[in-house]
Amino acid sequence: MALSDETLEQIVSNLTPEEREQLFSQLGRQIQQDKKDISEGKEPLSPSNKPKRTKDIYGNDNIYSCVYCGSTKLKSHGVTSAGNQRYICKSCGKTFTENHGSAMRYSHIDKDTWLDILRGIINNHSTTVIARDTGLVPSTVWLCKQKVCNAIKDMYGYNDLFNGVGEADEYYCRAAFKGKRDAEFFIYTLRRMPRHHRNRQEKIDWLIKNNLYDRLSTEEPDYLAELLSDDTKMKRGISNEQICILTLVDQNNTLYLEPVSVGRLEKAMAKSKLKQKFNGDNNILVTDDHKAYDRIMYGTGVKHQVVPANEHKKSKYNLAKVNSVHSLLTGYMDRFSGRVYTTKYLDLTLMLFWWLFKYKDYSTEQKAQALYKIMIDEIPDLDAKERVDLVTMDKITNREITLDTKGQFPTKL
Repeated sequence: MALSDETLEQIVSNLTPEEREQLFSQLGRQIQQDKKDISEGKEPLSPSNKPKRTKDIYGNDNIYSCVYCGSTKLKSHGVTSAGNQRYICKSCGKTFTENHGSAMRYSHIDKDTWLDILRGIINNHSTTVIARDTGLVPSTVWLCKQKVCNAIKDMYGYNDLFNGVGEADEYYCRAAFKGKRDAEFFIYTLRRMPRHHRNRQEKIDWLIKNNLYDRLSTEEPDYLAELLSDDTKMKRGISNEQICILTLVDQNNTLYLEPVSVGRLEKAMAKSKLKQKFNGDNNILVTDDHKAYDRIMYGTGVKHQVVPANEHKKSKYNLAKVNSVHSLLTGYMDRFSGRVYTTKYLDLTLMLFWWLFKYKDYSTEQKAQALYKIMIDEIPDLDAKERVDLVTMDKITNREITLDTKGQFPTKL
């Protein structure tokens, strides 16, 4: 029985503008699918022929059709060792599990434990603390966190557009290679010892253990003496040992931050990242007088307002909001509290920070539930849902560094 116009109008009027956009997007997709089914002689999906929903162990109930061919002719096909329901498609003959395509596909962790992990991530607890609280090993907690960060990046990306006044600036953090065990990478690529507190004899023992001491004493004795002289220190100022994080925030707290390069920000990079970020007319980009921002908005209609380095403001414009974001980021990435984020996964770390900033008015429980819905692929917006990719350990550990390394180190570590 079809719904009356009055009933439909009442349903739509009770939706938020965001929910109406999601409904419009889903209806458009369903109409296209119906037209395709009719052209192929198939019966369009309707309440009478719609397959029965099946709830999985995570509470997800979105099993409607074959994930490979789209056919609705499904049949139960046993369960996996983890207790997940399997299905077989009568049309194409392929099998799949109830959590196929979600970040939970290979996870054997129950819902309550996952929520505990998410609460720890939201509260910025260390991997060790979360592992202790959940009874898991740290490596499992680390993988879960990377899955969460990866799912956020796949879902949202860097697609936000900015309106009004936007403030841009750079933030620099130390390049870190935590977990890297290749001794030659440090000695011959980075040209330094790993950042550990070692006395002279311990350094010699480490080089001998990695078969590098005799090689260095023969080929580069002066370099060996330099390595053994003092503790490895950071270069002063902005150098190739730091990562540039480009940040843009507007009056509505729309935020963009991305690790873009090693060392100083260059004009070509600033232009490629910021030029297309503004939407509509009457927009203003506020920056300091760094030469990398000079004329990068030329031809876009966006006004560029420069605040000199020795001044706090220029007219009514300042960089207070972006500096506030950087202050929060400093607390979030506080290395003195044991939070050292390796450069290989820095973009994922910043996506989590971005998401937490976006939903900063939510309670911890609301954030945990929202992240859990992303992980189980229970996302109302189909466009966003399709961007959430399956995350595996192999995909995470073999990912390439996304920023411009300027030849200082390889993108595949």
